[in-house]
Amino acid sequence: MKKIICIGECGLDIIFRNGKPVDSAPGGRIVNAAAMLAGMKLPVIMASEASTDSVGEIVIGFLKDAGVDISSVDRYPDGRTPVTLYFTDNDDKLTSVTRYEQYPPECFDIVWPRVDEGDIVVFGGFYALDPRMRPRMTQLLQHCSERKAVLVYLPGFLPQMEPRITRVMPAILENLEYANLVIARNTDLKFIFGADTDNAAYHNHIDFYCRSLICADITNHRLSYYSGKEVTSVDIPAERLQSLCWRAGVVAGVVSALFSLDATPDLLDTPADDIRTRVLESAARPVQAIS
Repeated sequence: MKKIICIGECGLDIIFRNGKPVDSAPGGRIVNAAAMLAGMKLPVIMASEASTDSVGEIVIGFLKDAGVDISSVDRYPDGRTPVTLYFTDNDDKLTSVTRYEQYPPECFDIVWPRVDEGDIVVFGGFYALDPRMRPRMTQLLQHCSERKAVLVYLPGFLPQMEPRITRVMPAILENLEYANLVIARNTDLKFIFGADTDNAAYHNHIDFYCRSLICADITNHRLSYYSGKEVTSVDIPAERLQSLCWRAGVVAGVVSALFSLDATPDLLDTPADDIRTRVLESAARPVQAIS
């Protein structure tokens, strides 16, 4: 049976407003997308790691309650599960980000799930670039490609994690080579490639490696699907962007559409307009609450 494999960091986000904590939740697009997909009754496996500390228990409990298979999550006793603090002002404008983490020297010792043809593998963020795990990650991506799985790459990450983009650019380009579909915000593309428009980022930097890009334009409330010379766009409801989980919702919507379409790498190499439209419409639906 085909399945969805999500590879990403397990962590906790804490939101501060004027110096006071106002909210906390499991962090990261991939963790939240995995929970959303499991809430849609799709078969989802999380491949990650988390300490046996209290923060790790919160994040793993969140995934288990959503119905995610956590058999490929490594629980390490030495270290701490990452915590990211987001500081905002009265208007909820982000002012600064502080991150705390403590990984043991030997980690990312997970049991890889079986990968079959037609599976969908979601990976990205700094988790797919970190030198401590890059050798094992590369082996897995190569294996997924050989098994004809569909690889969905999310290239965005916090600039605080690696302010010198040139250090990780070789790994980003290698990830693009493995990918069958890229999902990014226009702000991610500007940070990584220095491109002023998503169109320029696609044609000058991505198309050579991967033919399918879905870009979220936050300012204009629009999702666009680029494939070769073709582009299809749909609007995102403005209220959708008020949710902290909207980015994960886009990922979950895209992946659920690929799952229902029985997508293959070949399909994403030259997707027809109706395919692009169906994927975008799924991505643009409002995020449903996860109980």
